[in-house]
Amino acid sequence: MKISLISPAPPFHGGIVTSAAYVVKHLLSRDHDVQWISLKKQYPKIIFPGTSQTSDVAQWMQMPNEPVIVPWLPWTWFSAAKLIKKNKPDAVFIKYWLPYFAPAFGTIARLCKRAGLPVYFILDNVIAHEKYPFAKQLTRYALSPGDGFIAQSDQVRSDLLSEVPSVAPGSVVTVPLPVFDFGIPGRERKTKSNARAELGISNTCKVVLFFGFIKAYKGLEYLIDAAPMLQGKFGNNIKVLIVGDIYGDKKPYLDRIAESSASDIIQLVDGYMPDEIVEDYFVASDLVALPYVSATQSGIVQIAMNYDLPVVSTTVGGLPEVVDHGRTGFLVPPKNSESLGEAIIKFFDDDLAEKFSSAVAVEKEKYSWDRMCEAIEKLASVNE
Repeated sequence: MKISLISPAPPFHGGIVTSAAYVVKHLLSRDHDVQWISLKKQYPKIIFPGTSQTSDVAQWMQMPNEPVIVPWLPWTWFSAAKLIKKNKPDAVFIKYWLPYFAPAFGTIARLCKRAGLPVYFILDNVIAHEKYPFAKQLTRYALSPGDGFIAQSDQVRSDLLSEVPSVAPGSVVTVPLPVFDFGIPGRERKTKSNARAELGISNTCKVVLFFGFIKAYKGLEYLIDAAPMLQGKFGNNIKVLIVGDIYGDKKPYLDRIAESSASDIIQLVDGYMPDEIVEDYFVASDLVALPYVSATQSGIVQIAMNYDLPVVSTTVGGLPEVVDHGRTGFLVPPKNSESLGEAIIKFFDDDLAEKFSSAVAVEKEKYSWDRMCEAIEKLASVNE
């Protein structure tokens, strides 16, 4: 089967790029011909709040792609459509997660449709995490040409049907975001002891990990504010490990940590982490915290699953779909540092690590890339 995929690709980095690379990798392993149409540029520097948009990503992700699209240059959209039409794929799939890309992706979708090509969307989000001008109108423009949709949570499916009324419910299939493995192929996974030695963390220390791009909607301040409770219970034998690239102004986070009475147990590792290092932080940790104030889903849960790590998460968006309260982790109300702290304390006090990790190991079998590929194959074969 011949498939064209539109999404960012390396050297851009982040969860969207990684998940797209997994899709390409697994489709290729299933003997499909994949054309990966990617971005030549992603965001203008003037509006990009992070440290860097690109990095040296893992070797396995560096598969052939055609970097053509510049979101603010319309003629590149036509060039992308021309390449796709020349390829004559059985179907076109577009990764969608942000209204910023709607003009480009919506136009390319329409150009492909005019050429008689079926167009499908893989939806990480329908409603953006942050406020975006004309978000609803842009989202409708992008998604209304779709012949079908893969929603990566029930929440995303619900958002699609409410935001884009023209979409028929029967055209939407829900396939949860699969598990992410950041290990390097052929490299044996480190033991927890070895990973901690690399990071300078004691083997007896309890480690709570916050990982990923640090953005306002992720509610990091509530985890920072829970730290005094944790220190009050466990002294300095617990560490709140914050790892990620801070988007926007760093000062509020740095000040909040510095002013915390528990600053001794908070460690901030600011910056984008290369793929070969990501695994160390997860292997070294006992529990992953997602204190989000809004979200439709989070790939961090799927990374945690890969390492059999339990998660304490807020009840926002689609997160309760992937965290089984009392079995694979805990769910707490958003914007509530006390509830977050109590859940973390209960996890360690009740010695739930082994019990929860065993449940995660079973649960993660549901989140396979084969299932994602099967959904893509089913949609692509409709018009054969």
